Amino acid sequence: MPQQENYIHQLIDNLRTKLLTMGTRAQQALDDACQSVLTRDLARATSVMDGDVDIDNLENEIDAASLNILARTQPVARDLRFIMTAVRMVVDLERIGDEAVVVAERVMLAENPVPESICKDLSRFMERSRLMLGNALMAFRDGNAHLALSVRHYDDETAQLMVSIYNRLMEDVRDQHIDPWDSMHIILITRALDRICRRAENIAEHTYFMLEGISLKHNRA
Repeated sequence: MPQQENYIHQLIDNLRTKLLTMGTRAQQALDDACQSVLTRDLARATSVMDGDVDIDNLENEIDAASLNILARTQPVARDLRFIMTAVRMVVDLERIGDEAVVVAERVMLAENPVPESICKDLSRFMERSRLMLGNALMAFRDGNAHLALSVRHYDDETAQLMVSIYNRLMEDVRDQHIDPWDSMHIILITRALDRICRRAENIAEHTYFMLEGISLKHNRA
């Protein structure tokens, strides 16, 4: 029995390492995508798009590792919750990578830098999405249920930032301070960042379930 337990823990540790690696890659993709927007760094935007294949490959590896553990060890209790978390979390991390690519693509397609009138709120929104993802991944890494729970309480601020950006864009388009084509790119960047925030919330909820055995799905309390 101890030998079997050691084998299970070895497989789970390997799976955990892959998840942390994927989380780091997704976080780096988001950081680089945000930086490319603010500095109009086309080379950095290109690296985000090129690096997405690594995130996709890790998704496949984690899926295979999860199935291997389920097939070979019949895990129960906390180990089973961990594997369920891995299966769910990998989807969110892959989608975060995709959303980072969306942001990078807008940088490549936009004809002009983000106007100063938008930069402040957009920068705050970027920082919010990076903080939410960073805290969600830290909660998973450290096994911190309280931190995981706290990630779910940013809805009001993210909504206010989105409204502020959209209102400013409408004013700038109306006053002809920004081209409607460029405003579309900013809207798509903002929507991608909002989806990343939602994915970070998902990761936090998965982590809380893994640690406490309590599902927060559809429960906003």
